[in-house]
Amino acid sequence: EDFKLDLSLNGELLNNEMLSMPIDPSTGLAKIIDENSSGDGSYAFATGKSIFDFYMREWAGVDPADGAPMWYQYYDDKNGNNVLDAGEGDFSVLENGDTSATSSLYEYEQGASNSNIKKQVTKTYSAANQKYIDKSFIPDVRGAFRLSGKIKDFDFSTQFTYSVGGYAYDGQYAELMSDRFGAAGNNFHKDIANRWQNPGDVTDVPLLSDNAITNSTSQSSRFITSTDFIALNNARIGYTVPSTFMSNSGIDAINLWVSGDNLYTKTARNGFNPAVTEIGSSARRIYAPATTITLGVRVKF
Repeated sequence: EDFKLDLSLNGELLNNEMLSMPIDPSTGLAKIIDENSSGDGSYAFATGKSIFDFYMREWAGVDPADGAPMWYQYYDDKNGNNVLDAGEGDFSVLENGDTSATSSLYEYEQGASNSNIKKQVTKTYSAANQKYIDKSFIPDVRGAFRLSGKIKDFDFSTQFTYSVGGYAYDGQYAELMSDRFGAAGNNFHKDIANRWQNPGDVTDVPLLSDNAITNSTSQSSRFITSTDFIALNNARIGYTVPSTFMSNSGIDAINLWVSGDNLYTKTARNGFNPAVTEIGSSARRIYAPATTITLGVRVKF
């Protein structure tokens, strides 16, 4: 009689898939992949893929010897010697008996038979291949849950939102990790303290060289970040004054309460709020919702 607890939970499962591709005017055939369809360059369209599957160069870490950034370069090891020989990195697709040059690893894999795809690290950003990195902006599940209850004259309610399984490109973090060491007023993320400084350092942050090494923060899977989060959107605590204190007053009930909105958010990286954009990348100059505290009295006559 003096205790009540209620829990409600909801979740949604999202999916989208490219069912067919547009015709390439130059060939009259359906495109195998369209690498330039997304507005921010993070995606590519292909049959059977989601329009939110990330497509970019793949980060390979930092060379401990000199602190240089590295990416993966793919090639078709036709002679099986585990070495990128001349021509093996120049992908081509066999169509109607003709070989047409393409820079797309995905297109090559779809059109070539008996390919033997291998990869190696490269310090040249332009030599690295764009590819599907097997991560999507679409989460496995997202939704909300509410927990409310009553204990004697006290009542409470909470509302949480959550997301599990998705990814986003954290471009704001990339800017704060940039190599513009000499630029006046340039801000850094605290992770810059983990940068490579001496031969043998093992780290995922390249050296700072005042942009002498270019492309260290260019678009790659280095800045793909989990969008998993849980947020406490609202919490409320109330107290109902016992009726014995209001006898013969003409008042039926008094409830005193305090409520808070946007109280807490836990994300993969502090400061990264994946809920502020729906295009799969972090947003610039967008602030998190303000935390507000409200006090109130409800009187029933």
